[in-house]
Amino acid sequence: MKKRPSAKWIIVLAGGAAAAALSFLLAGIENEGVRGFRWALFAIGVAAAVLSAVVLVVGSLKRDGRRLLPEGAEYRKKRTLMSPPERELYELLTKLLDRRAFAVLPQTALVSVIDKVSGGGYRNELFRIADFCIVDAGDFEPLVLVELNDASHLRDDRRLRDEKVAAICSDAGIPLVTFTLEQAKNAKYVRNELSRRL
Repeated sequence: MKKRPSAKWIIVLAGGAAAAALSFLLAGIENEGVRGFRWALFAIGVAAAVLSAVVLVVGSLKRDGRRLLPEGAEYRKKRTLMSPPERELYELLTKLLDRRAFAVLPQTALVSVIDKVSGGGYRNELFRIADFCIVDAGDFEPLVLVELNDASHLRDDRRLRDEKVAAICSDAGIPLVTFTLEQAKNAKYVRNELSRRL
């Protein structure tokens, strides 16, 4: 890890404070030469302390402005936007739907298709992701949200999340279609479920 440049200014600050303190220790000596040296030492100490403080503050502001990421954080681009089962369902949806009328958008945040219009507070509950959103190809009006549920959706925390998403979609008036992995492989079943909502 690189040594931070502000460390040298901390040393200068400490030296300045020590010089100022030493000047007070010499205050009892009435010799004319010592008195002048004492005031020069005091002035140098104060100047060093003020300069160090300014550099430390400005340096920390610059550092915060440059370094927006948490210490030690590392980010990496994902290899693909969809898992293999999601990709298969995406291809089936695009094959079943008339592309002139509908578009299929993968990995759609609820906040992109639903507005919270009352209730106060934050919109945290809308920062959940639906696997797909089927929109009108002309004006991109959201028409149907599609979820693909694997075994992880049987966990209690995922079940609660799914119930919240379903309740939000119901309240917003946007249909939510959920398929298991097996159901998603059945083109006839998927077509029938979509035709009931589109």
